[in-house]
Amino acid sequence: MDEAPKRRVTLVDIAADAGVSRATASLVIRNVSSVAEGTRKRVLKSIKRLGYVYHSGAANLRTQRSNAVGLIVSDITNPFFAEASVAIEERLAASNYVTLLGNTSEDRAKEDRVLKTMREFPAQGILICPALERDTSGGASALAGQLPMVAFARRARGLDYAGVDDAQGAQLAVEHLYKLGYRRIAFIGGSSNSSVSQERVDGYRKALTRSGLKFDPLLVIPSTPTRRGGYDSVRKLLQIENRPTAALCFNDVVALGVIEALQLSGIRVGSGFGVIGFNNIPDAAYSLPGLTTVDTSPRQLGEAAAELLLKRIEQPDSPTRTVILQPRLIVRESCGAST
Repeated sequence: MDEAPKRRVTLVDIAADAGVSRATASLVIRNVSSVAEGTRKRVLKSIKRLGYVYHSGAANLRTQRSNAVGLIVSDITNPFFAEASVAIEERLAASNYVTLLGNTSEDRAKEDRVLKTMREFPAQGILICPALERDTSGGASALAGQLPMVAFARRARGLDYAGVDDAQGAQLAVEHLYKLGYRRIAFIGGSSNSSVSQERVDGYRKALTRSGLKFDPLLVIPSTPTRRGGYDSVRKLLQIENRPTAALCFNDVVALGVIEALQLSGIRVGSGFGVIGFNNIPDAAYSLPGLTTVDTSPRQLGEAAAELLLKRIEQPDSPTRTVILQPRLIVRESCGAST
C-alpha cells in the first residue's frame, strides 16, 4: 500500500515549533536584522528539524517581486555567449539574483515568446542579445521603459547597451593583414540586418580605404554566424575570378569553418590564405593553425552588461547608458604571423 504523501511544512508549523509568532518566523526567513539573535537561532533550528523549504513563488505573488533576472541569448551554442553568460550569472549572483536563461536560435518569433514568459514570471529585469533584426520595431525595443532591460553584444533601440567598438576591431584586423602583404581581403559572415555586422563591415571598408585598397562588394559574403556558414561562404569565394587571399570573419566560429574549407581545398592557411576571426573564444587558441582574432572580451562584456542592469533596476528612470569596450588584436599563425 502506498504511503500517503507528507504534508508540506508551513511557516505556521515553524512558528509553533519555535514558540514565536508567524510574523517573527517570517522575519527570520527573510533575514531581517531586527530579530533577536536567540530567537533567530531557535527559528533556524526549527526550520532545519522540520525540513521547511521557503516557497519563493508564493512570496513573489504577495510582493510582485522576484529575485530572478532573465538572460536571453541568440545562439547558446556559440562559445562567445557561454563565456559572457557565465560572467553575467556570477555578477548577478553576487547581488543575490538568480539567472533564468533563454535561447532564441536567431528566431525573432521565439524571442518574443521568451520575452513574454519572462515578463509573466515576473523577472526583475532582462539582459538580451537580440536575434538578427528583421526591422527596427518590436522585440526588446518595444518593451523599452516597461521593465529594466539591457542589450548586450547587439544594440536594441531605446535600451541600455554594453558592447564593443566593432568598427575599430575590424580596422585593426584589416590593417594587420595589409601590413603582412595581403591585398584582396574578404569579409565573411554575419547578416546585413545585424547592427554588429554593419559596424564590422563599416570598419573593414574604412580600413581598406585608408590602406589605399578598393572596396569590392563581391568580397563581402553574408552568412549565418556559424561554422557551416563560414565553410560554405569561402568555398563560393574560391570560385570567383581574382579570388581573395585573406578574410576577416564575422566571428571565430565562422573563421573556423573558413579554415576547414580552405584546408580541404588544399590551401595552406597562414601562408596561402590569411584568416582573422572575432571574439577570441577558447577554441581560437587551439585551432590548427592558431586563429588570429579580435578579442572582444566576452567575460568583461558580460560583467559590464550585468552592472548596467543592476543600475537600471535601482534607477529605472535614469537616462539610457552605453558602455563600449575597446577591442585588441590577438596575433596567431592563421594570418601568417605569430608575433
